[in-house]
Amino acid sequence: MVCPVCKAEYRQGFTRCVDCDAELVENYADAARHLLAKKAVVPDKYGTLLWRGTDPHFYLTLLWSLWHKKVACYGKPENPPIPEFATGPQPGASEPGGFEAWVSNENLPLAKWILDSANEEYEREPPEEPAARSNVMVREGSSGTAAVCPLCLGEFTAASSNCPNCRVPLRYLQPDMDAADSTRRLCNSAHPKFITELRGALQAAAIPFNNANFSSGSIILGRHYVPNYEILVLDEDFERATRVMSQILQRWEFEPSAGFGVGEDPETAYWPVRASENGWLRKDISVLVWSGQNLLSLSTIGMALQEHEIPYRVETEQIGMAKVFSHPEDEARAREIVREVVEGAPPE
Repeated sequence: MVCPVCKAEYRQGFTRCVDCDAELVENYADAARHLLAKKAVVPDKYGTLLWRGTDPHFYLTLLWSLWHKKVACYGKPENPPIPEFATGPQPGASEPGGFEAWVSNENLPLAKWILDSANEEYEREPPEEPAARSNVMVREGSSGTAAVCPLCLGEFTAASSNCPNCRVPLRYLQPDMDAADSTRRLCNSAHPKFITELRGALQAAAIPFNNANFSSGSIILGRHYVPNYEILVLDEDFERATRVMSQILQRWEFEPSAGFGVGEDPETAYWPVRASENGWLRKDISVLVWSGQNLLSLSTIGMALQEHEIPYRVETEQIGMAKVFSHPEDEARAREIVREVVEGAPPE
């Protein structure tokens, strides 16, 4: 008999630990299960199971989407694995388990709306589709560039056949060719500790990835550096890398305070300096330029309007429907931007 708390051993006939006053279990494996089960208990403030599934890509997308809309949630593996120290090495590689996302009853209506939006976007652009590959596009090669690394996008004069950083074959530039066409986005979650562990696991599995950090500019020129959380792998490694990521996620529990910083809620308006200089009031932002049910589309439209410094306000009085309004002066440009976002059509 073993105490699940202090691991003290007892003879048969004993039922409780004299030091911890905990109920004894049969063996060390049961003790490990006891600790994992205790750790995996959902906190009381998350009382409703929102989603359960086995797709690690959708799992991370859903958590990010919830936290980005200020909906606190708790993500955890459905059945945490028993550590090897308690069971010993197991023959063969076990299939990764599932995942769960929990929310409070209070946040359930908005959380369901976000879940429906994430499902819609995920069906439209699953991770295996080209549209869901990389945020980074290959720019035109500099003078003398003959080849590009498909992962880190480093440029080379073709003196080497492999990227010295990512250790993958270079793609030699040809007309109408994008070096990123041979890559897939595995993960793009702004959680430094998880990304670090995932990169280490990929290295241990000998799966190449974009082993480089990108920045947005130069400190000397006053432009800030942005950490790179996007992990890209080659097409042929995508399925194997996904299995590695699933195995890593079996050891993680996520709450808002643990990473994935909470973003803006869906009702946030945008009010640039230009709006104040023109003397506009909230009531002046009166022209409906978009309405829809997809909250992720709402976020993308908001970011696009902000990029062009177009003030807007959002109405979400009815759960399941959002509306975006602009100033009459900006109506034509705002509608053009919305059309570009929704339809993927270039501006005229």
